[in-house]
Parts: sequence; structure tokens; C-alpha cells
Amino acid sequence: FVRGEMGEPKSKAGRRTISFGPRTVEVLEEQFAASRYRSSDSLVFCHPDLGSPLDAGKVSGYMREAITKAGIERPIRAWHDLRHTALTHDAAAGNPAVYVQARAGHAQATMTERYVHAAQVAFPGAAERAEERLFAAITPSNE
Repeated sequence: FVRGEMGEPKSKAGRRTISFGPRTVEVLEEQFAASRYRSSDSLVFCHPDLGSPLDAGKVSGYMREAITKAGIERPIRAWHDLRHTALTHDAAAGNPAVYVQARAGHAQATMTERYVHAAQVAFPGAAERAEERLFAAITPSNE
């Protein structure tokens, strides 16, 4: 979704399948189930009253409570900063540079170098390791 319209990614690297760990899948399913917009072409995160894509310029406003709870005081560029944080967590979890590059959709490894320093080739368990690191400080609600 760019400039108010759904379209194709800008590069071949942008067309990809992204893995999520089971906890992330569960949270996304909960978010989708809580929406009144649940058709096969509905968005997981949409305008609560319209079902339309969120206004990118207002995302930090939609996230204000979470931003405050997280103790973030500086202004954020919500989409960019969330993407950067996710990729940084992937790299910090020890995932291979090639995995981070593929997940980011970077056509060139030089773009990924800001997140990782060494490339490997195997991906098994990468999404789960990143999720485990990201959610380590949060106790699951069912425990």
C-alpha cells in the first residue's frame, strides 16, 4: 500500500513470503479476529470504522498508547522504525545475514549490512529465535 493505493512491490526482492513464529501468528490472528473486517481480502491492521488501510501519517497516533507504555519519548516514523526494529532484532538473535536480507527484501547485501556483519546460509528456526528474543521480557497471558 503506497500513496493511497495497493500495488505491486517495487522490486523482485519485494515479492516474498515472510515467516513468523507461532506467538506472532497467534497475536496476528487475535488482531484479525477482533476486527469486524474479516474477509479473505481484509487487512489485519485497518481503520477500525472503515476497514480501509491505515493512514501512514497517523500510525504513530494509532500507536500512541503502546508508544507511551514502551517509554519511547522521541518522535517515531512508525512504519520505518518498526521495520528497522524488527530487522535489528532478527540480526541480534543471531539469524544469518542472508535470512535478514531475504526478510527485508533487500536486493543488495550492502543494504542489510547495517543490521548484521556476517552472512550464513541456513534459516531453520530463525523466525522463532527472533520472536523469542523480542518477547523475552513479556510473560505470556496464559502462564
